[in-house]
Amino acid sequence: MIAIFESLERCFQTRIVSQADSVQLRGQKRVMTTCTVKNGVIEDFSKNSLNGIGVRVFFDNKSWGFSSTNMLESESVKQTLENALELAKASSKLKQHKMMFEPVKKVTADVSIPVKKPLRNFSAEDIVEIPLEAYKGAKEAGPQVADVKATYISIEDDKYFLSSEGSRIHQNISRVLLFVDVIAKSNGLFCPASENLGHTGGFELFDKTSPYSLGKTVAEKAVRLLSVKAPPSGKFRVVIHPTLCATLLHEAIGHPLEADLAMAGGGFGNRIGELVSSKLVTIYDDGRVRGGLGYFAYDDEGVECKRTVLIENGVLRSLMHDRTSAAIARVSPTGNSHAWDYSVEPLIRQTNIGIEAGDRSLEEMIEDVKEGLFLKGTFGGQADVNADFTFGFQSAKRIQRGRLCEELRGANVAGNAIEVFKTIDAVGKKVVLRPGACGKSQFAVQGRVVPAIRCEIMVGGMGG
Repeated sequence: MIAIFESLERCFQTRIVSQADSVQLRGQKRVMTTCTVKNGVIEDFSKNSLNGIGVRVFFDNKSWGFSSTNMLESESVKQTLENALELAKASSKLKQHKMMFEPVKKVTADVSIPVKKPLRNFSAEDIVEIPLEAYKGAKEAGPQVADVKATYISIEDDKYFLSSEGSRIHQNISRVLLFVDVIAKSNGLFCPASENLGHTGGFELFDKTSPYSLGKTVAEKAVRLLSVKAPPSGKFRVVIHPTLCATLLHEAIGHPLEADLAMAGGGFGNRIGELVSSKLVTIYDDGRVRGGLGYFAYDDEGVECKRTVLIENGVLRSLMHDRTSAAIARVSPTGNSHAWDYSVEPLIRQTNIGIEAGDRSLEEMIEDVKEGLFLKGTFGGQADVNADFTFGFQSAKRIQRGRLCEELRGANVAGNAIEVFKTIDAVGKKVVLRPGACGKSQFAVQGRVVPAIRCEIMVGGMGG
């Protein structure tokens, strides 16, 4: 840790720094381990190390320049700083308007995430057993299980941040994930099912849910769906399980609340202070959710990650900002500037996005539905900046006169999330912390803190 900080600090002793308005240096050491088991065979087992430094320079109060290097010695970092400054100078000539940043408090911090079972205590053999056990559990569901894929991923990060404003931040964070995908087959019919686990922490992730039980649960679902019908199509009053609510929230609500997309003409645009959802809904982003995959104490501009209320009782209160968008909007940055690794510039990203718990149990939400559907699981899908979406769900249950009836296969839901969220008339009182991933220009892992919700939505098409 000391060596990287020393290499970064030497940059601030050069004359180059005096030519810039602001300089941000990010160092990173990462170890990423992946093990994939497909149908009982180890398909991939790798451990990749990544080390490097990213340099960001703001020049003439107009433009950022960015450059990176995987060489950690001082001379390479100095050259990278020069490259970033030259890029910032060139870019500034194309811009007319200057921009003043709100001052950021100088921070000195050394953050290590508490881990009960550190990754370093487990051997390669221990790691291989995790996806293998998931496979064994899946095969217990019977001969109709045609395909099983289980993937273990761990990410160990040491991140370093220094700025010309005086901040000096080190963050040590480890994350563990397990993905299980199963396809069941019978008489030419294929039914997929999937589930995942993930958190910021160590191997204690598997204390509550073992890989074996996860694999078995997913496979049993896939097999069960072989013998059920497809759901009806049309607009329905639905109760949405947290597994599907998490995808809907992140993709169709969360992204339009990111300031870069909103300022470019997204669905929420300049609607601060307007009613944009049901009054029962309060949505927030919080980088400090313990265990959430999007846990960060500070973002990649040295801004503290706090709880930001985005929509309060249906009213739009804030967007997610980095320092640049915050300066344009004349508000404070929210700690949402994050880069996947040192080699790329930070983007405005969600950390752990959530919906505050309501006051209804799942049973109460179902009891009030005369005719509708209970939707569970997700196969992802797509959404745009206007909050128009199409997502797949894995299974459903028909609701008749307030009772759950027959199980149904998966299909799609579609609509505009802003309009859908206006129809929410019940929010569950139990929230679930879900793992998630995002591919907005760069890959990222994030958390979603979600209850069940009840709303109206279009159902149809083929799921999976």
